[in-house]
Amino acid sequence: MIVKIPGNWIGDLCTSCDLSVKVLKCVPMNGSGGMSLLQIDSPEDMTGTLLSERIRILEPRCDIKLASAGPGRFVGTAQTSNCVVCKLLAEHGCFLDSATSKRDGLLQWNVIAPNAEALKGLVDKLMALGCSVELKKISRLNTAPELTRTQERVLQMAYELGYFEIPKKIKLEKLAKRLEISKATLDVMIRRAQKKIIAGHMGGLA
Repeated sequence: MIVKIPGNWIGDLCTSCDLSVKVLKCVPMNGSGGMSLLQIDSPEDMTGTLLSERIRILEPRCDIKLASAGPGRFVGTAQTSNCVVCKLLAEHGCFLDSATSKRDGLLQWNVIAPNAEALKGLVDKLMALGCSVELKKISRLNTAPELTRTQERVLQMAYELGYFEIPKKIKLEKLAKRLEISKATLDVMIRRAQKKIIAGHMGGLA
């Protein structure tokens, strides 16, 4: 969803300083507060100290800690004792997976909601508070199947014996003998387990 929150320091910061902010994670704290993990891309001549000062001017209650991650890029945390966004998300059982600043103070939220009713409640509450909200896309959250116990055992032994090292410390045939299964069977098991892991990382189904 695309959101514009009046008085939100992230939107105001991006508009006034010509930079971009990405909220990597956001978690509620102490009932009404919250902490966010941020990545900020700014002009290369802007220092972390100056950036922190500008954030505190916009949001005096924000405890900001930044570290340089290269020219013009900072990562860090922002903690507030009164986070309206965190409170609203918690009230409706929703989670902010990530947020990215857009032009004109807009924010793109990726929200995980337990059901359509919870998402509607969140949108209605945001609009009631004077925020503009536009739902861009709604999709079901898919997760990859978990590894079976056998797959976990095989991968663990393969890892411990150096099968995934470069170069390999143990060949497939020798590993199969240790597991007392055929080489062909082991090859299929490892590839299927790897597919599940990759699918989980990419957000697809194995």
